Amino acid sequence: MQQDKIPKIFISYSWSSDNFTLPLAERLVSHGVDVVLDKWDLKEGQDKYAFMEQCVNDPQIDKVLIICDRSYTEKANARTGGVGDETAIISPEIYGKTKQEKFIPVIVEHNEIGEPYTPAYIKSRIYVDLSNESNYEDEYEKLLRNIYDKPAIKKPKLGTKPEWLEDNRTNLFPLQDIIHQIKGTNNQKKQLILVQQFKTQYIDILKTYYEKHLSDGKRVYDIWTELKDVRDYFLDFLDALILTDCDFADTICSYFEEFYNTLTCIKSFDENAISSNTYEFDIYRILMWELFICTITFLIHNEAYSTINSILDNTFFLIDSDFGGKTIPTNYSRFRYYSYLLEDRYKPTTEKRNLFTLMGNILCTEREKKPIYTSNALAQADLFLYQVFNAFNLVNNYTPSRDTSWFPTCYVYARENTNEWEKMRSKRFCKKMFNLFGVSTIDELKQKVLKCTYNNEIRYSNSFDAAPSILNYIKIDEIGTMN
Repeated sequence: MQQDKIPKIFISYSWSSDNFTLPLAERLVSHGVDVVLDKWDLKEGQDKYAFMEQCVNDPQIDKVLIICDRSYTEKANARTGGVGDETAIISPEIYGKTKQEKFIPVIVEHNEIGEPYTPAYIKSRIYVDLSNESNYEDEYEKLLRNIYDKPAIKKPKLGTKPEWLEDNRTNLFPLQDIIHQIKGTNNQKKQLILVQQFKTQYIDILKTYYEKHLSDGKRVYDIWTELKDVRDYFLDFLDALILTDCDFADTICSYFEEFYNTLTCIKSFDENAISSNTYEFDIYRILMWELFICTITFLIHNEAYSTINSILDNTFFLIDSDFGGKTIPTNYSRFRYYSYLLEDRYKPTTEKRNLFTLMGNILCTEREKKPIYTSNALAQADLFLYQVFNAFNLVNNYTPSRDTSWFPTCYVYARENTNEWEKMRSKRFCKKMFNLFGVSTIDELKQKVLKCTYNNEIRYSNSFDAAPSILNYIKIDEIGTMN
């Protein structure tokens, strides 16, 4: 049906359902449906049979509602006259010659054993049941959606063939199978085993993307593109994990430790290696950066602020050498990454050469997974990781110099009009922020926010605007001033 076309319908009914049909017709008209009804449109002197036959066969009539009660059904099946006048027009022969979706059986009466009365020739048609007051409104909406061709459940837009189908090295079925098992069991012991299996399987799959001596930015981009389906299974895993009895934060922290310590170590790929090219791990560092932002995006979406607190306040023990060995204590900023291969080698060769960031652009424009992982949600989560960093006292004498801040790569893609920090004026919202910052009073919350100061240096070199801090959206003395 065309977007601006007024739907036109004809109602076929018997005298026994007069009291039902007229109010239904009036309501449909009030909802923009052009209803053809004998009481309104059949004039004195007109041939009743010709009128009905014209309505049924008229291509301008989009739908024919057949009001099915006992009288209509019995006379349609017997094809008798009188009340059966219209049933003689809508006969099996006519029904068979017309597009069947044009006819909508509307049930108004059931027999003694609860079966709906419907003429034999439309018995297999999906019907609308308006006989019961308890679900009348739901069924009426279903009817209206049918008339307007606006189904409540729409077929999704056809996507593209997953690239991994053409890649013989990647078999993603085990990931899907483990996720299904996690969602399908309430046994905590089994959940823990499956969660561990997923981590092992995920790392094994990621290791198949390793390329020795990798130093080409275009190749890094291509592999990152190929990894989108693998990334999406991790996002599906988050959705399953939050439904289990497992400690979400503890699980995620252990995941990222093992991801980092395995996938940025040359010994994981070649036990006998005596040298390495740090760019060989570029794709893994990029993916871990993306997965960490996606994890925070997921938790913000679910308002799981206590879990965010546990993850961001966690001490991660990570290797500080491509050869593994000793691990050092550090914080989540280690998962932030700048790819020299993408930004300095590959970007200048593309039409995106003038962008502030190629990594941020790719994440926010090419790697959405709606409804949760939208462009703005990903950018806001990245900015969030910068804005709250100082509140957690993550920097100490043991912290490597490179792990003293989180630069929000995607901040230029974050829309300010969706920022949540302004809501801290509300005492009710402040209580949610207590969980995020690990405090119990508004005064303690204010002390945390005071540490999250604006830094004019957190910007791209050719950008006028620096990344905003929490205090760009709300003043300290405004926090907790409203109910």
